[in-house]
Amino acid sequence: MVFFDEIASTSFSDPEATISVLKDYMQTGHFSRGPLEFTAQASIVLGGNIDSDLERKAPSSRYRHLFESLPPELGADTAFLDRLHAFLPGWELPKIQPENYAQGYGFITDYLAEIFNRLRRRNYQTVINARADFSGLTGRNQDAIRKTAAGLLKLIHPHRTADDLLDKEIRPCLDLAVECRGRVVDQLAVLAPTEFRPAGFEVGIK
Repeated sequence: MVFFDEIASTSFSDPEATISVLKDYMQTGHFSRGPLEFTAQASIVLGGNIDSDLERKAPSSRYRHLFESLPPELGADTAFLDRLHAFLPGWELPKIQPENYAQGYGFITDYLAEIFNRLRRRNYQTVINARADFSGLTGRNQDAIRKTAAGLLKLIHPHRTADDLLDKEIRPCLDLAVECRGRVVDQLAVLAPTEFRPAGFEVGIK
């Protein structure tokens, strides 16, 4: 993946061209360098901070929508934002404490990276396609939920195959994918109410 850390303070020398490249890549997986065109499978992750109300465990009420903390070129471009598959709310995650650290043996980074690399060759999207009911959802919503849920299945159930995954194992991954995509759509509905409606969608299992 390509990780943009501290995205709020990121600036672009040519914002229009950069965002155009990002949008094309996020939609098709293709990008160009000079006369050459390439295909890649890397994900794009935007990391940053949002002012939060610690008592409410929620973003500060001063935000009209959660994309306000992005650079203006990104935070106002609904076509770019609609290509985001998931929004993970950091204010809901507990801070890492010393007692969270492992006390025993673990995988070294290179070994763990090789495991993740090999897992990329296993396609769990076919499972989601076969087992999930996407009735009434747009293509982008389906793609976002399908890819997020498939990634979660790989991480949580790497010992399973497409043939032996149980509904009770698929359901939590599907629900989290729906929640993460729904958060993106809900913020788009605040940003551009004439173009987007609040999510309110559900995905069943066949």
